[in-house]
Amino acid sequence: MTDEIRSTLEEDIERMIEEAARGTDRRLPTERELAVRFGVTRHAVRQALERLETRGALWRHVGRGTFRGRRSETDAWAEGASANCSPRNIHDARRMLEPSIASLAAVNASAAQIAEIEAACRRCAAARNMDAYEVFDEGFHRAVAAACGNPLAIELFETVNRARKEIVWGAMRRAILQPERRAHFSAEHRLIAEAIARRDPQEAWQAVMTHMATISQAYDALRPGEPFIL
Repeated sequence: MTDEIRSTLEEDIERMIEEAARGTDRRLPTERELAVRFGVTRHAVRQALERLETRGALWRHVGRGTFRGRRSETDAWAEGASANCSPRNIHDARRMLEPSIASLAAVNASAAQIAEIEAACRRCAAARNMDAYEVFDEGFHRAVAAACGNPLAIELFETVNRARKEIVWGAMRRAILQPERRAHFSAEHRLIAEAIARRDPQEAWQAVMTHMATISQAYDALRPGEPFIL
């Protein structure tokens, strides 16, 4: 995306934020809706939203949406906590949290949420490049988190996910997300989605644990001799 297009997209979104400020609902359209409205990719929308969030124009919350204005003090605390984490801390947190979230989703997800998890899984598998896969991969894990039915667990997921993107994933994604690995990760996503759709919490838990182990192995293959961190 050129600087001119990027600037125009941000200006368009900012105008939408100003319109929202005049109403009672602080929520903005979803990334998918913004991408369709402005004729750009969701990845481009996400980049614009991240820059606007950095400037304090908006904030985002998994399972709830994107909102105008700055984060609350609680959200700001979570952001600061993630900044002080090591990559190993992030890995350990993901292994503690995400399998249990998937297990809860298998019990609590609505039919519509299961359909969204399955759709997100298909989008990952169909991604034609790394940038698209990155967006759809996060969308898949967010869909699972949103379906768990526990607001606190969703908030914890968002905190860990933010740290993963800022501390680990940005530097690692080009090495990790090669086509063969994307295909393998997508196959594991499918197992997670199938377990949730079957309402099998134990299988959902195990499928995510297997996925975490695979990501760790991918990192080990790139950096032999160093402890796994993803």
